[in-house]
Amino acid sequence: MNLMLVELRKTVDTRAARWLLAAVAVLAVAAPAVPTGPRTFPALAAAAQLPVSILLPVLAVLSVTSEWSQRTALVTFALVPGRWRVVLAKLAAVVVLGAAGAGFALAAALVLCAGRGASAAVAGQLVLVDLATMLCAFGFGLLLLASPAAIAAYYVVPIGWAAAGRLVPALEPAARWLDLSRTRVPLAEAGVGAAEWARFAASAALWVAAPILLGLVRTARAEIR
Repeated sequence: MNLMLVELRKTVDTRAARWLLAAVAVLAVAAPAVPTGPRTFPALAAAAQLPVSILLPVLAVLSVTSEWSQRTALVTFALVPGRWRVVLAKLAAVVVLGAAGAGFALAAALVLCAGRGASAAVAGQLVLVDLATMLCAFGFGLLLLASPAAIAAYYVVPIGWAAAGRLVPALEPAARWLDLSRTRVPLAEAGVGAAEWARFAASAALWVAAPILLGLVRTARAEIR
């Protein structure tokens, strides 16, 4: 617990992180406030979550890569020799940060719709989507251990795959199951069926579980300089 709190403080206690958090908070309130569609809770909550799911994952990447980019990993692993403990503490800190960001966005949506049509199921689903994006970014950070490369890969690779799935007919069947940007859409509404959950789980396995597992292996074997 104490190690997780230390990692959480390290993630947010920089000038860049504070500015990013402020930008996320402002956009999470401003996005649903713009009257561009129905003023229902699911619509407002999805709009509020958008800046959270786009910008906040940068901190998930930096929570891992900053140790290696700034060459403080030697100090960290000297104080806590077990690399797994450090990585798991970072993972827990990312989950807490993602849940806090999602909760703030949902609270903003709830205020704007005055509680009308509020749905605990939709709220839980949107929190799950935000956590998936945070953990996906965390996985890319573990895999690459370099801030610029990991941030670029996190944004470019999934977007490239999504574009390929829509433009190349042969990839369409696979993209329906393995494009996280597509499988997450139904979770913004109530009444998600078994097929939608299965597609979301398949895409999460590719973009969340696989990068984290491979990244854990990479981090355990990486040379500390």
